Amino acid sequence: MKEWSPPAPKEVLELWLKADQYLVKERRDYYLNGSYYLGHQWVWWDFTRNLLQELDYANDSERSTRITVDKFGPRTGNLLSRLIRAELVFEVQPQGTDDSSMRRQRLQEQLLIAEQHDRDWELTREVAVLQTLFGGAAAISVEWDPDHGEDYYTDMESGVPIPVGGVRLTPLGINEFTLEPGTQDPADARYWIKCTSLPPEQVQERYQLDFLPSPDAEAMMSSRARSIMTRRPGGQPPRTTMIYIYYERPTLNSPGCVVHVVNNKVVLQEDEWPYPFKHLNLQLFRQKKIPNTWVGHTLLTPARDIQYAYNRARSTIMEHMRKASNSRFMIPSGSIDDADFVTTDPGDTLEYNAELGEPHWQTAPDVPRWISQEAAELEIELDDIFHTHSASRGQAPGDRNSGLALSLLAEKDDTPLGPMARDQAKGWGFIGSMTLALYRMNAESTGINRKQTILTEHGQPLEISWGAKDIDEKPKVVVPLDATSPRSKLATQSILTALADRFPQAFQNIDPMALARMLDLPDPKSYLTELDPDAAKAKWENGLIMQGVPVVPEDFDLHDVHINVHNRERKSPAYELADPSIKEIIDLHVMAHQRMLMGDTQAALDAQAMMNQGMQPTASQAMTLSGGLSGQAAEALVGNQPGFSSNIAPAEAVAPQQMQQMTAPETPITGG
Repeated sequence: MKEWSPPAPKEVLELWLKADQYLVKERRDYYLNGSYYLGHQWVWWDFTRNLLQELDYANDSERSTRITVDKFGPRTGNLLSRLIRAELVFEVQPQGTDDSSMRRQRLQEQLLIAEQHDRDWELTREVAVLQTLFGGAAAISVEWDPDHGEDYYTDMESGVPIPVGGVRLTPLGINEFTLEPGTQDPADARYWIKCTSLPPEQVQERYQLDFLPSPDAEAMMSSRARSIMTRRPGGQPPRTTMIYIYYERPTLNSPGCVVHVVNNKVVLQEDEWPYPFKHLNLQLFRQKKIPNTWVGHTLLTPARDIQYAYNRARSTIMEHMRKASNSRFMIPSGSIDDADFVTTDPGDTLEYNAELGEPHWQTAPDVPRWISQEAAELEIELDDIFHTHSASRGQAPGDRNSGLALSLLAEKDDTPLGPMARDQAKGWGFIGSMTLALYRMNAESTGINRKQTILTEHGQPLEISWGAKDIDEKPKVVVPLDATSPRSKLATQSILTALADRFPQAFQNIDPMALARMLDLPDPKSYLTELDPDAAKAKWENGLIMQGVPVVPEDFDLHDVHINVHNRERKSPAYELADPSIKEIIDLHVMAHQRMLMGDTQAALDAQAMMNQGMQPTASQAMTLSGGLSGQAAEALVGNQPGFSSNIAPAEAVAPQQMQQMTAPETPITGG
């Protein structure tokens, strides 16, 4: 058996050209569907020269009557919006049932949330879904970029700031990547190739080359890609350099490698697989799966023919309007002495020869009814292909305005998209797992602890610190199907409204912020502020406290509302992962609210003073401030280490008999 060695530049290029022939249909559909999406719909594919070309005009009159009535682009945009309506949600499966495993689970979820917002994963997801719709299959590559991000750490020996790097997700259309041709299951592919182009100056900087690469993109690209670029408005395409990156995973016969090729030269080569997993660093997405192959099919391909026929029908109607829609004035020959003096002014008189006949208007012929009906029928067929009927577009069809009817109609449109939604959910869970594995590998190699700032569900910033030990060795991430499934906003709101009218008791204890999110309101925070200002103020206080800023309870606060909101914060992962000093502030703040609710204003002020001064109460003070906690709870409150314990008992932990022994105020306090 021949000894394994990384492929030479010529071999990498041959593999790419071989894949180009294998994917000829998929890449042709990708360019055609993309052209239709952008509104360039009078195009055709020249199979002889393998080019995308404009459709010639049949005659000069067609230049003024050929029109494009784009139904393809808006329906594709509607489909895209339905598939990405909800943000991704990442759930990390814990590796055990102990406290440390649960803490790692929550921290890894927070890490993925930070990555999602800092790296704008939602934009990457949008591009990937659109590319999947164009070509039937698309992919996202997961790579470690040492220059990614703006965070730096200082080298202890040289004192030079070094970027900490990060994970880079790159969406790839079917024209930018290929798996091993003929592969039936993507997991069995031994290699994949990425092909991209950049300005020569960027290529030189990225690979630290001592020469400026030649701009060979136009010469190296296939005729399909070249035909698209030459149609750019404004002239010639930019001069760029092609980059081929070959990824080969470890197998029984090879250790894996990564080879970067520029101008037929290897500019970077890794002779061992640089990833902490043995599968390819690529996640494939498909719109419709085709058995026994890794490529997919897209619904946009059959929709192109319908769109072309629709444009042709509307253009025919336009041509008829131009040539035959005007009425003409008919004058029998000789009935009027001078036809040049005939006017159309109101009240004007006209003399004519009665024997020869009177002048009259000739009405324009109607457009044949079948042409108008055909255009309407074609639009209905587009709705059937795109699964975008009136309910999916947010329109109430006819008199079916009940929540049940709307939900049934919306579900009918969304059901065919279920396989793609499941594929998206599974794929993004796999991307989350690869991201965590790469961060663990980098943390182990560098030994540094990272810090990231995230926003909680209430919009409050929270800084988390983590290292290699905080990430599982083989993390497993799951994305719920609800995060990728299309949903009808109108149907959801109608169902919730009907349920609230029929079962009002079920909605009495729902948090206003949660209700606003269920209704998919544009600004839940403003809705909460108007509906319950005390709950909004308590959430704002949570945000300040989680940043280490002490907040003084006011006597006009509804203390029971504040206590409930603060306790929900203390039950969240943000509180569990917070610094002990932060927990101390929020715990004392809740104690102050509890004492003010019971009428003991002085004890509340003492607690607030200690919180502002950063003082730690004694065991007896803790007993007093907490409203009569048991000795064991008081000891847990103080502890033997700096700061408070995170297990300070909330108001519910006070025994009922102890609550009854407290001195109640003479006048019941209900709000301040």
